[in-house]
Amino acid sequence: MKSLKTIFNVLAISIILFFILNFVLGKVWELRTHYKFKNFKPYDDVVLKALNLTEQDALTLYLETFIDRKFEYEQFTEHAENNGYENKFVNATPDLGRKTLTPSNCEQNIFFYGGSTTFGYNVTDEQTISSYLGKYFIEQGIKICVKNYGRGSYFSTQENILFQKHILNSKISSNDIIIFIDGINENGNRNSRNTEYLFQANKIINEKYWNMYKRTFSVFFNSLAINQLILRLKSKINKNKVSTNDLTQQNIFTITNETKDVFQKNVYFREGICEKLKLNCFTFLQPFATLHGVYFKKIPLGAIQNRPLNIDENKQLKNKFELIKDTNGIIDISNSLLNEIELSYVDGVHYSPEANKKIAFYINDIINEYYEK
Repeated sequence: MKSLKTIFNVLAISIILFFILNFVLGKVWELRTHYKFKNFKPYDDVVLKALNLTEQDALTLYLETFIDRKFEYEQFTEHAENNGYENKFVNATPDLGRKTLTPSNCEQNIFFYGGSTTFGYNVTDEQTISSYLGKYFIEQGIKICVKNYGRGSYFSTQENILFQKHILNSKISSNDIIIFIDGINENGNRNSRNTEYLFQANKIINEKYWNMYKRTFSVFFNSLAINQLILRLKSKINKNKVSTNDLTQQNIFTITNETKDVFQKNVYFREGICEKLKLNCFTFLQPFATLHGVYFKKIPLGAIQNRPLNIDENKQLKNKFELIKDTNGIIDISNSLLNEIELSYVDGVHYSPEANKKIAFYINDIINEYYEK
């Protein structure tokens, strides 16, 4: 009995120490992260010039974009940015979208939908496509309010769902202008960033009460600081084995047999809804990194791995663009960066402020031409 009691005590102490270790590791990790970013330089001088920010402001932009950025669950679409509206450069809520320069007391609205390029990763609230268009409206005395509902990793299916939610919640009125900016994230019926976790969570809530622990243990274990640290270390080791020309911001290279078919059907869905509800809808095929505008000539320094794509990756992006550019019902705006002489990107995928401005004016010209007809 003594030996059994000893084993029990050792086991209990080990479990307690294990939890204490995870708690301490979590706190140390948090403090180290804050200390690390105290004098951190996420962008090199090339990107700083494109952003027109001081090093301190650039660090704030980086932290608000990637470190302090928060997502929350949203019904049907699975996720939405929710940084709040109290930040310096990156402000967004699921309900209001990204903070945007815009006129007020308008008789008409423009709603932007798209992925992270529409949202504006690595640029400030005032440097997004929507804000440049809104600023132009303010200067010209045009009473059209601009709203930015671009979201990280969104593609045409999620955009359509969000668009429908806004209609059902009476955010959108007859004669409003609806703009979808698509292309780079299209990959057929792909999963969203939360799909796998939500699939597992659904299994948990439908499990018998006495068996729930079987489903939740792996989630609990993966959430422990020590396990997260191990996963991070493995990720860094594997990353070092990858070619220096690899683009890691997001996987945009895959093309499936569904890529064009799903995109085409989503465009048709939009056309049908917009015709019935008397909305002015446009689906724009966006400029692609390395194919349009001015891309990086060499690998810049900094936390954001801005780098030219290798030949194979460049070919895959070109193939994707060529595949979907003939989709019925879309407008190709890749020429918006045709005569660009300044850097068009602030990382491997996302547009620079100058590129966002050119895209905004190009879109405005197309809308004006549409109304003139």
